[in-house]
Amino acid sequence: MNASSERATLVLRFFVPYVLILLGALLSGWFAYHKTSSLLETETMKSNTAALGQIREALDGRFAEVETIAQQMASESKIQSFQFVKAPFEQTNPFRLWDLEKSLFDYRMTNHFIVDYFIAYKNSGMFISPRKVYNGSQFYGLQLRYEGKSYEQWYKELFSRYYYKTYQPGMPVLYEGKPYSVVSYMQSFGAKDGGGVISVLIDNKQIQEMLRHIDSEQGGFAYVADQNGNLISYVGMDPTTANMKALPVKEGFSQFRWNGKKMLITQTTSRYNGWTYVSAQPEAVVLAKANYIKELTLTVFMLAMGAGLVFAALLAYRSSRPVFKMLQLLPLKPAGSKKRPLGNVMDDIRSSVSALVESHGELSSRLEAQVPMLRNVFFERLLQGGFTSMDEVEAAMEHARIELKGHYFAAAAIQIRGYHAPYNEEMLTELDIVKLNVRDRIGTIGADQQALAQVHDLGENKLALLFHGEGAAPDAFMNGLQRQISQLGDHWKQASHSGLWIAVGTCQTRLTEVYRSYGEAEFLLVHAAWSERQPVLFYDEAEVPPPVYFYPSDVEQRLIQLVRSGNKPETARLIAQIREENDGGRPLPVVAQKLLAQELCGTLMKCCELSPASEDMLSEEMKVVLEVSDSELPPDEAVHKLFQALMQLCRKHEERKRSHNDSLTSKLMSYIDNHFSDPDISLAMLAKEARNSEAYVSYFFKEQTGMNFSDYLEHVRMEEAKRLLIGSALPVSDIAVRTGYLSLNSFSRAFKRANGVSATEYRKVHQPREA
Repeated sequence: MNASSERATLVLRFFVPYVLILLGALLSGWFAYHKTSSLLETETMKSNTAALGQIREALDGRFAEVETIAQQMASESKIQSFQFVKAPFEQTNPFRLWDLEKSLFDYRMTNHFIVDYFIAYKNSGMFISPRKVYNGSQFYGLQLRYEGKSYEQWYKELFSRYYYKTYQPGMPVLYEGKPYSVVSYMQSFGAKDGGGVISVLIDNKQIQEMLRHIDSEQGGFAYVADQNGNLISYVGMDPTTANMKALPVKEGFSQFRWNGKKMLITQTTSRYNGWTYVSAQPEAVVLAKANYIKELTLTVFMLAMGAGLVFAALLAYRSSRPVFKMLQLLPLKPAGSKKRPLGNVMDDIRSSVSALVESHGELSSRLEAQVPMLRNVFFERLLQGGFTSMDEVEAAMEHARIELKGHYFAAAAIQIRGYHAPYNEEMLTELDIVKLNVRDRIGTIGADQQALAQVHDLGENKLALLFHGEGAAPDAFMNGLQRQISQLGDHWKQASHSGLWIAVGTCQTRLTEVYRSYGEAEFLLVHAAWSERQPVLFYDEAEVPPPVYFYPSDVEQRLIQLVRSGNKPETARLIAQIREENDGGRPLPVVAQKLLAQELCGTLMKCCELSPASEDMLSEEMKVVLEVSDSELPPDEAVHKLFQALMQLCRKHEERKRSHNDSLTSKLMSYIDNHFSDPDISLAMLAKEARNSEAYVSYFFKEQTGMNFSDYLEHVRMEEAKRLLIGSALPVSDIAVRTGYLSLNSFSRAFKRANGVSATEYRKVHQPREA
């Protein structure tokens, strides 16, 4: 066969598959079209369901937090005691009222979901909230006013019935002279005839903002309805429409005609409180992309089919060229030999590899984009004392790609002067520029210094600095740090019209204690007397009024975390620090000791609330709280008992954690002992048995046994193999199968690697010889 006829044959072999593919596509095109369109519609609606489910889970968590806050206040003895008081401002009641007002925590500082809350007493008509005490008419006139309700209507409705986890739909109100839309959570307490009501005002705008993420702007709406069908919050609906009950739709997604439009309804029900979350959007809007893709696919498909036959010959010719050149380089086949069909396999392989490389690059880019967020989370947790051990800190640093070298650490808080709330967009932009300049300057002055600095943005006009490095002693490290920060202050004074207040905490030798240095810097930033001549202050050198007693909120949070984690050494260490700070100088006044005891009571209760403890364990801590509440007990003895109770609770958590670890370790080792003969046994099977991730099971197994999973599995198999070699006459090949090896070669290599000799030699040496 000459070259031209061979080329024609090759082109024909490429041409025929193209034609067959085109003809087959014509027959299966309609079927594929309908399947594709159905799948696109289903996936679109599933994505809507998933988005609605995420909002439901987020709001369930927020509502659960509100209910927990209300239940805690309803069970508070100070709040309960005032339900029987009819004249709260007479005799000794004002002091008790002041004490109650001081004990109320302002949740607005930490929870923007809550506008505020108040406690109303029926007998006395007294209304109290953080930092405020009013009678009913004053409260309704000065603090809170519902739109369209008179004081008499509101007051009668407030005490007309007994509330239990009752939510009132979002309504417009004036609170402290500002307009809000609030969802009111009502919880009664005490006796029905003379108790009171706790009302938490929830910011309805935040709920609506979350609903807007799934609400279409082209005629859609979304709402949240309680288990009785009452609308709690909604977007995209006019007020007259919102007064009706929830739509009679089913779980998942369905169709519904609304105001003449065909709507796609997505509904999900909360397992927490039975509320329904509904998103309704016009079908044309939801499926716009799906319909566009269907139409585009159909058009392209039909055009491709029409032009396919025309271009098939050209494509066959072009595809055959590289193959033909390769064939010319191959040796000639003998005459009469059967030729093999040809195919463009190399292009398929090349495209697959290219797609894999591209996918890998995209995944790497996405992971790299997450690093700044991981670093922010790490520094936030470190400065708040959220790490209970150095192992936890090191694992978090490795995950966030952060390296903090050195034996000494210190934290500083920077406040940029000249910027105060409320902030507008222009001010925030300027602050971002200032922060970038501060970061750049810190990088330049830290390059040749003993202490290296890490910068963490605290938002708005604040930055945090974390210094780490070496030094002959803590004093030497802090002296170098003082020079470094002074350079920053001097440079900034010359380079910018906006000044900096820089507060520096004390030196720490452990990363887990950095929160103390940061807490000192924050305290200094708030309470120190700042001046233009002294923009940098160190905690050890600054003159600030000492607190009545030492028990800041960051120390309390760390104590709670340590107790709950069962970290007994660190808990004891922190309690010793609190004792030293309060007893190291002059003795605390009796009033301060009593206040410290009250705060420790709250800490003890917080440690119990979220711990999965039995009722007996909780009752022990309750007994301690009741015992130290006795006014005849000396305050110092009460504080001592509370510290003992915290240590006892920490030990219980430690024992429970150890018991759980021992149980899981035993379960994992038992599973391996029973399934080592299975060749398919793997870490994935072990993780499935433990109902945990593979990464966690691998880490946990190594931590508890000191061996990797694969090493322990091989050890078990080798022990069984040695037992069979000595105690039986089974062939080595059968022993390999019984110990989980697929082939004799793999068993032999593993046995020799583990024991230094082959299985046959081991049997000869250790098997008892017959007499």
